[in-house]
Amino acid sequence: MNRFVRALGLVLALTISASAWALYEKAPEKSSFSTDESDLWWNPDESGWGMQIVQQADILFATLFVYDANGQPTFFIASMNPGANLTWTGDLFRSTGPWFGGPFNPGAVGGRKVGTITFNAPFVNSGTLQYSVDGVPVNKAVQRELLKYDDYNGTFVAIANLTVAGCTNPASNGTVTGLIGLQIVQNGTAMTARWAFSDGSTCTHTGTYGQAGRMGQYSGTYTCSAGEVGTMTFFEMTNRVRMLSGRVQGQSTNLGCSYSGQFTGLAP
Repeated sequence: MNRFVRALGLVLALTISASAWALYEKAPEKSSFSTDESDLWWNPDESGWGMQIVQQADILFATLFVYDANGQPTFFIASMNPGANLTWTGDLFRSTGPWFGGPFNPGAVGGRKVGTITFNAPFVNSGTLQYSVDGVPVNKAVQRELLKYDDYNGTFVAIANLTVAGCTNPASNGTVTGLIGLQIVQNGTAMTARWAFSDGSTCTHTGTYGQAGRMGQYSGTYTCSAGEVGTMTFFEMTNRVRMLSGRVQGQSTNLGCSYSGQFTGLAP
């Protein structure tokens, strides 16, 4: 049993074998149904229009801000239900109501169905949008829109779940869950993460950070004090107030192990 698993086992009294480093892959910024699609979505080649999505459980509420045939700004709304293969579909409405600068009159609020809308998100950061308005079809490729990088600098106590497979030593394959100390240093797109285990061993991951909308991704190499080295990608990373989470996939260069998992961390 390698040092990584022994370290986690000391915390949670687990006896499942696994190999060093890696951690994380599956639970980060997920809703109770899927990867959270809540974000600002756009097509970078067509700046000026977009779509905002809010997800609750398996329902997506979308607001489209576009332009009518006369070039005037307008918006449409839809509540979409899930289908197969991460596809949501619903009726599309154009709403009307009282002037924002005067008294609000609920009786003046109305909505007219203008067509349907379908959103397909097979990837974390990109998807396709299809909708129709009064018989006019629209098909667009969309992606999450970045406004500003999140700041991950800090020290956290993390819980990680890791699945290990393909190790040269079969005893290192398995699944393990445990607590780890995590320190992240970020400077723009440069990021270093140091994982400290209860037995005193450490693993340091150094790489490049990028972000699409509210989802971050961090890829690079890792080196462990016990001698393991490899590559690792952290994705679906999110950073909320004093809390971070993400998924991970990686490959050990010298032990043959492949990794997948997930992690969540809290700032002390």
